[in-house]
Amino acid sequence: MNKKFFLVMVIVVGAIVGLWSWTLAAPNNSISIGGSASVQPLLKKLTDKYKTEDGKKFVYSATGSGAGVTNVQEGVYEIGFISKDIKKDDWEKEKEPINENEALFSNLSKQAINDKKWYSNSLAMTPGVEGTYRSIEFARDSIVFVYNDKGTGFDEFLRKSNLEFKFEVDENGKFVKEGKSYKILNAIYKPDSQNDLISWNDLAKLIANEFSLPETKEANLSLAEEVSNKVKVTPYSSTSGSGTRTSFSNLTGIEPGNAVKEYGANGTIYSQIEKSPGSIGFVSMLYGSANSSTVKSVKIGKGEKTWDPSNDSSQELADYPLTRPFIAIYKYDKNNKDLNSMLDFLFWMAASPEVEKIYASVGLTQSVQAK
Repeated sequence: MNKKFFLVMVIVVGAIVGLWSWTLAAPNNSISIGGSASVQPLLKKLTDKYKTEDGKKFVYSATGSGAGVTNVQEGVYEIGFISKDIKKDDWEKEKEPINENEALFSNLSKQAINDKKWYSNSLAMTPGVEGTYRSIEFARDSIVFVYNDKGTGFDEFLRKSNLEFKFEVDENGKFVKEGKSYKILNAIYKPDSQNDLISWNDLAKLIANEFSLPETKEANLSLAEEVSNKVKVTPYSSTSGSGTRTSFSNLTGIEPGNAVKEYGANGTIYSQIEKSPGSIGFVSMLYGSANSSTVKSVKIGKGEKTWDPSNDSSQELADYPLTRPFIAIYKYDKNNKDLNSMLDFLFWMAASPEVEKIYASVGLTQSVQAK
């Protein structure tokens, strides 16, 4: 048996085992939901806590934000979840989802939030609701840059130069095109070849050159020379089309080049960076604020304020600027026997005070609040 044939057989067997596993995990009395891998940690906690009146379970499949949209459109998922803004190009104009945050949730009272049937009853009385797609932004997540500089001398350079590894954003939480931070991040992520990746020595020089005071620049550039020029700054990213990667590009204005190492889930990216000296990547706040002996977070500055996700408390990170939405999308179909179960669950997960601590436990802020 040659190696190529053996590899093909391994892939085929793996796919079959994966299908069996999914079949076992999705009983007949389940409601199929899925999409963004970034949303999965929250949905796991929420679905474990929530009980439908008829005893059904919500089974989540982490297939990515793109699948979250297409699988709702094709009727595979009852609810699709994405971790990026809704892209109009993904929808026919007449089918673009109606934003419930504006249509129904803009002036929610505490009385309404405490009525678990409020949302389903309100929609039932809404003219023209049948056949419409609806969207709910239920949370805001944050994008955090993390890196592993073990053995590079970069940390000593920062300490001796009294400089910070920090990206600065504008009042809208975005990188300024061709600004100092943009130039540095672009130098890290833009290369198409591993041979063109910058070294940690190059990164130290960039920081010294861009952020030193005139009177300290020469000394800091000299300190930068002590940083390793042999270890490359290896960029990591989620896969193309994922919510995390789309949000990264929207916030920074940068499309990663072909030299980037891609993984499907934030947790996988974080674990790879944790064991890979010289690496850097972007992940959800859940991972970016984790306590690790090898992974550090890049500080983020806006105006006079600076955030350090690795060390700041959740309260200090409440107004962290690099954020993206978590959105649920579904189709309103009266013939769907699970419709009311879906609506009650969505309203509970989006608005109920019961879940506030669950959101905080995974580094999120709840979007729907009573006025």
